[in-house]
Amino acid sequence: MPIDSKNTGYGCKMRYKAAIFDLDGTLVDSLGDLADATNYVLEIFGQPRRDLQAFRKMVGEGTRTLISRALEPDKQYLVDKVLEKMREKYAQICLNKVRPYKGLPQIVAELSQKGVKLAVLTNKDQNTAERIVGHFFDGFGIVTGATDSAIVKPDPSHALQIIDKFKVKPTETVFIGDSNIDMQTAKAAGIKAVGVSWGFRSTEELRQNGADTIVDEPRDIIDLFN
Repeated sequence: MPIDSKNTGYGCKMRYKAAIFDLDGTLVDSLGDLADATNYVLEIFGQPRRDLQAFRKMVGEGTRTLISRALEPDKQYLVDKVLEKMREKYAQICLNKVRPYKGLPQIVAELSQKGVKLAVLTNKDQNTAERIVGHFFDGFGIVTGATDSAIVKPDPSHALQIIDKFKVKPTETVFIGDSNIDMQTAKAAGIKAVGVSWGFRSTEELRQNGADTIVDEPRDIIDLFN
């Protein structure tokens, strides 16, 4: 069962009508493909490869930020060129190693059958986000990824747009994610912030950034809607 990390004023009997999910580290483990694509391009430009585990702290704030973090401080002038090549490579291999976390395709399908309105909000590029979600999941009415717009999480604009499209209230919505960025987004939008302990970041980071609840098993997500 999910346990509230603090008293937030959300009633335990409230029926939530919508759920917004982060993608990387929440629905899917995509670290391998992101690392492979980035390291492939770093080598092309004569830059040192990064250890797989280092990418846990690099991802989450968009592809440009990922590339900036992967490059040395004195090599930031390469960001645009590396970014372009990385996007090309990642588009080719984004389904190679990525896997949904155990049970989540079934959880998403069950929530959809319950009538819960479902969306994905990610800082991953829109095209690859749509491909990965479409490959593994059924039930998401909206998939919002990064585009040429500068608006990315933790800016709450896209979360609020999703809520508006779903015709629900922020207090009727949960935001489920694995990082500080996700918790900050939920708080800025007035949404219940649900952290997952199986993702790329620590539960301590989730708590420090305002998680109302932390779930340890995908099945616990269902309990939020019972």
